[in-house]
Parts: sequence; structure tokens; C-alpha cells
Amino acid sequence: MKLLITGDIHGRSDLLEKVIKNEEGFDLHLNTGDLGLDIKTVEKAKMIAVKGNNDYYHDLPTERLIEFDGLKILLTHGHLQSVKYGLQELIDLAESLKVDLCIFGHTHEAFYKTIHNITYINPGALSEFKDKSYAVFEKGKVSFIHVD
Repeated sequence: MKLLITGDIHGRSDLLEKVIKNEEGFDLHLNTGDLGLDIKTVEKAKMIAVKGNNDYYHDLPTERLIEFDGLKILLTHGHLQSVKYGLQELIDLAESLKVDLCIFGHTHEAFYKTIHNITYINPGALSEFKDKSYAVFEKGKVSFIHVD
């Protein structure tokens, strides 16, 4: 199983296309929101996305629970859990939902940590000026890939 994880694209469809081309063969494409893309681009990218704090024109849920390949995954942007100020609200939510993976964005910083048997992944942002990144979760391991 290969999960492609992107987030905080903020309209950079050029970088999204590059990422998709680099990561052929993924099983799911999960996106943490702040897309800045039209719905046709989202559909073409075959992504399951949530609404970020800048996705004013998208009618997407703010959170999704996804069951895939034996894993229960929480996908959220993170702004509603105040992730810029710490992870406790996100941890409380993930634990209450008994998920295996919690994927979030909003901070624009790549992050990977297992806390109380839940793996937390933030892919970073494709829109950053200096450190553009996304994540791949494959065979239980997380890799961060930097994009130029």
C-alpha cells in the first residue's frame, strides 16, 4: 500500500502535477486542504481532500475518516484543532476516534511522530518558498520528498 500525502498547495498546480508524475502507482492520494485549486484539478489529481482555512469556495468536509487496507485514517487540515499552537487537541480527537493514522496540515512543516500507537503525519507544504515537501506512507514507513 502506498499513500501519497500532499497539503497546503495554495494553487501550485504545477508542483502538484510534478509530484503525481514522480509518484506513479500510489493507492490513495490524501490532501490536507488549503488547495487553492479548482475542482477539476482536484478530481484529475484523484485526491481525497478536506477543507482548509483558505478553501472558501470548496464544499469539502473539514475532517474525513477513511478506512483503507486495514487502517483507520483521520484526515484533517488542523486549523480547527489549533495545531499551530500544539498537538493536544488533535491527539485528543485522534484518540477518541481510535485511528491508526492522523494526517494533518496547516503548519507548513513536515512532521512525523507516533504518539500512543497513532502515527501523525504532516506532509509540509507544496507552496513554501524554500522547503516544498510532500509525504509518502508505504509499508509502514514515512518518507518526505522535497520538490524544487
